[in-house]
Amino acid sequence: MKEITAETRKKLIHHLSNFVLDRRYKLFLQVLSNRTRYITVVLEDIYQAQNASAVLRTCDCLGVQDIHIIENKNRFTVDSEVDMGASKWLTLHRYSNQNGSSTESPQVTLEAIRKLKQQNYRVVATSPHANGCLLDEFDVTRGKFALLFGTELTGLSDLALSSADEYIRIPMYGFTESYNISVSVALTVYELTKKIRQSNIDFHLTDEERDEVLLEWLRASIRNSKLIEQRFFNELIAG
Repeated sequence: MKEITAETRKKLIHHLSNFVLDRRYKLFLQVLSNRTRYITVVLEDIYQAQNASAVLRTCDCLGVQDIHIIENKNRFTVDSEVDMGASKWLTLHRYSNQNGSSTESPQVTLEAIRKLKQQNYRVVATSPHANGCLLDEFDVTRGKFALLFGTELTGLSDLALSSADEYIRIPMYGFTESYNISVSVALTVYELTKKIRQSNIDFHLTDEERDEVLLEWLRASIRNSKLIEQRFFNELIAG
């Protein structure tokens, strides 16, 4: 899709808003008011569609807008019956191994972590084996953070663990070594988004980010949105 200025984006949003019900548009605005990029979730090599879909559904429900998907060896797939359309409302960032190889040092993971750090995210690995703080001890006020979750069978790769800035673990009191990946995400994201919302942190999207997301939601909700948008630009140029 073509790059547009902030002013043109606002005009396009206003135009497209005429093609959705008023109550739906108001719902978009209400949900956007609680969306955040202060916390983001990173999934490394998740291969079970049910788990992947449950994670997306949880993140949507808790207001986390961005999900970063690392595909070193496993292709990330979604089960629509579990997802319930959640992926439609999220911004998914994919990092894929183009040659399809699997190695001991997954460079795709390194690329994703590097980009997150360039965006000033604290990269936080979730692992029951790492010497990190407990979930309720994690300090959300020290800056925005990206939570890394690993594959269902073996957890995060050694490279992901060694590249992380911090570590966090969920308390466990039973015999089982770890939680299911979708449960881990739900527990962690629920607890930390609650902390963020109860703090004085400005966790909201910027005005420009809200408009960018709102435009994508409108495009995804309107039949023949590409055609309608093309007509809008034709009239804009002609006028």
